[in-house]
Order: sequence, then structure tokens, then C-alpha cells
Amino acid sequence: MSRATILSVFLVGCAGSTQEPEAPLDPPIPPPIVRHEEPGTTAPAGTAAPRGTATPAARGDAPEISRSIGAQNGVVVFWPRIIPRDVADATRDLAKGLQARMRDLVARTLPGRPIDVRPEPERVCPRAGCTAMTVGVLLTRNQNGCAALALVSGPGTAPAKLVSWGGGIRLRSDTVPFREPPETQVTVTDYLGCEGFLAEESLGLNESEVVRAIRAVAP
Repeated sequence: MSRATILSVFLVGCAGSTQEPEAPLDPPIPPPIVRHEEPGTTAPAGTAAPRGTATPAARGDAPEISRSIGAQNGVVVFWPRIIPRDVADATRDLAKGLQARMRDLVARTLPGRPIDVRPEPERVCPRAGCTAMTVGVLLTRNQNGCAALALVSGPGTAPAKLVSWGGGIRLRSDTVPFREPPETQVTVTDYLGCEGFLAEESLGLNESEVVRAIRAVAP
């Protein structure tokens, strides 16, 4: 073999060594997002912001399953459950506002507790349950009308307490088993306007019932 041929083979081998390895077929699940930067979520001066306890999602878990089980004696605030699903995009801003309002309500009711606000679309614990108690919102929409219920659960696999929050709502049962769809127990009798829903007087009037439910299940 000539010197020129040997040199060519050497250069091709070196060029091939610079290629990046192929990306893995199953990339690792990103770490959970624990949002403490929302208005009113900052920790008191001189203290670190509390964080939830991350739990890896099981292979095949739906994106709605929380990637955090919360902290001991803490509270996980889920992304709202929006019914029907095809209005989720049109209702996202209202859902975000209700989640922030629920977070502030929890902070006032249970001061000093670690609060873990989950990003869209995380709205339910893993099958084994959560370490923290959880709160969420069932948000229903019919054209331009909306109604909301608070969902309050103790730690583990406790059932959810359903509390009317905004709009006229009739409940067949005020509790629903762990991970069961709460809308099966709900009939909306009167919708409020989706635009301006957060400013509705009834939302504030019913918050005392939500507070009572949170205190009742808090460890």
C-alpha cells in the first residue's frame, strides 16, 4: 500500500471519530418543575423556598400524572381539570388564574407549609398516591359559561372532597374515590361568564367552604 493511500485511510478514520453519538431512543424524563415564582409564592425572608419531592414517572405514565408527590406536610396544587377537553386551549388563561388563586388560598390557610404548584397538564397523583395533601380545580365550560369546583384530598390515596366554588352546582356525592373522575358526581345548574370569572362575587363567597375543606384534610 502506497504512503498516499495510508494517509487517506488515516484522515477518513479521524474524520469519522468526530461524529457525535446517536441520541438515545428513550431520553431521560426531565426533572419536575416546582414553581415558586408565581405571585405570592416566595418564601419568607431568610428562608429557602420549599420544594416538592420528585418522583420519576413510570414508563407509560400519561403526561397528566404529577412528576412530584410533594413534601411531607406540604400541599401539591394541581393544574385544573378542564371539561370538556376540547375547550382546554380556549380556557387555559382562566385555568392558570384559578390555579394561582388556589395557591394563594392554600398559603393563607396553611401558612409555612411547602407548596408545590404543578405545571400543565399535571392534575393527578401517581397510582401509589402523593406524600403531600393535594388540591385542584374541576373547571367546566359550556360555550361562554364556566363553573368551578375545588378538589381537596388528603395524603396518600385519600378520596377527593368536592366543594362548589363558582357557578350553580348540584353534587350527587361530595366525595369521589382516589383518581376517579369527579365530573361523574357533578351537575351544573348555572354557569357564570368565563370572561371575568375570577372577579365573580360568588367565587369569594364560596372560598370559606374551600378553606374549611383544606383545614379538614391537612395533616
